Amino acid sequence: MIAMPVQYYIKHAFENEGASISEIARKVDVCWRTAAKYAYKEDWNESPPTVRKKRRPVMDPVADIVDTWLLEDQLLPRKDRRNAAAIYSELREKHGFEGSERTVREYVRNRRKELLKEEPEPTAYVELVHEPGEAQADFGTIRCVRDGKIVEAKALVLSFPWSNAGFAVPMPSENGECLLEGLRLLFEQAGGVPQRLVLDNATTMVATIGKGEERTLTEAFMRFQLHYRFDVDFCAPARGNEKGNVENKVGYSRRQWLCPLQPLNSFEELGEQLAIKAIRDMDRIHYKKGRTIADMWREEQSALLPLPSVPFEAVRLDAAVLNNYAQFRFESETYSVPQGRPRQKVLLSVYWDRIEVRNREGEALTTLPRHYMLKEQPIDWLAHFEIYSRRPRAAVHSAMFRYLPKAVQAYLKEANASERSARVRFVRDMLKMYSIDEVAEALEALPADRRANPANVELKLYALNPENGLPEPIAEGYTPIEVAAYNPDSAVYDKLLPARAEGVVKA
Repeated sequence: MIAMPVQYYIKHAFENEGASISEIARKVDVCWRTAAKYAYKEDWNESPPTVRKKRRPVMDPVADIVDTWLLEDQLLPRKDRRNAAAIYSELREKHGFEGSERTVREYVRNRRKELLKEEPEPTAYVELVHEPGEAQADFGTIRCVRDGKIVEAKALVLSFPWSNAGFAVPMPSENGECLLEGLRLLFEQAGGVPQRLVLDNATTMVATIGKGEERTLTEAFMRFQLHYRFDVDFCAPARGNEKGNVENKVGYSRRQWLCPLQPLNSFEELGEQLAIKAIRDMDRIHYKKGRTIADMWREEQSALLPLPSVPFEAVRLDAAVLNNYAQFRFESETYSVPQGRPRQKVLLSVYWDRIEVRNREGEALTTLPRHYMLKEQPIDWLAHFEIYSRRPRAAVHSAMFRYLPKAVQAYLKEANASERSARVRFVRDMLKMYSIDEVAEALEALPADRRANPANVELKLYALNPENGLPEPIAEGYTPIEVAAYNPDSAVYDKLLPARAEGVVKA
């Protein structure tokens, strides 16, 4: 198996430079079959490649009609482009062409090279000048609510500057698996692949930065790029303005699609919501061109490359050795493999959301959820109730109300408008001494008729506090059992009270 950079060069030369298999084989010093293997390769997943489909001619060109076919064919893999014979047959059948096949072959051979030269170089793109089918991608930080806390996650945003269409997908991290899985999902949402993608110099894509535009890409990203056949441009270091459209789209999507804070029950569920909002957002008018983004997006979609028949599988292959507790460490996290043995070597298939563990023979042992330590901060409920106390009637309609514990929600909802004001202020005062979970526990412990009285709730809060519990009886053997077991009768003490007659106390 030849090195990945050589595979990359073979595919690039064959697809984009019009080089023949023989020319490539001589240049990289490999046999013709090896060069052909990687030139025609479509599935760049690390798993064993699927059987390559037979080549079938699609979209090739002569005259204005043929030129159009040739340009359209550039959007397709080379194996799907029509050859000269197919063009000749179609010209004769549909356009009454009377020339010879040799004439068509010669025209197609020469015109293809001319059209390749006419294609704009990546450096021809200048700031604020964008062509259909060009896209930019970047990560942004988002905040959501999970398990009653505000957590920080990431959103990968894909924007198309020409139409100003954009898509976003939430991810737990900016690691390589999240990046590639996110781009795959975004391409599928867009219904195609951008011809050119502008990115920053993240280490998940760029291994080293050379002089000028020289970049050494990571092997995983090279596989992904070959799989989807897009060209890539990387910004100059510290020059984020070179992808200003997506920088703006990151902020726009955060403000328009994720405010107020959205629940993070799962990344898949939040991703579906963002996809719906991205489509709805296209109904607005383009900020500059006076047309709806939806109309422009439909036009731009024709410039996208088709999706491959096999989706890319973003997976990293690794290995580990189980310790004496059948555990292994990965990215500072500990994972247990009950099915494994101490000191056993295991193979890991690391995806963005899970880790598949196999033994050395490739047999599956277990699948574990991948751990992520998202930054968390508690919701400052006292600050929110300070606001609610100024507008008590609007408390149940606030953006954060749905994240309150159910017992607190019910406590506020079951009161009428006049009672709600007092209850909001009561909860606010209790939050100065107790947490929102403690207040919810006290409310749950009381029936509705008893929690209507704030004093009962406060007493329950006091009783639930471990520090306020009754002391344990003193273990001692000096007190006689008759005394220790004595239960006083309160009626005896009533006899000691002065007698009352007609409201007058008699001494």
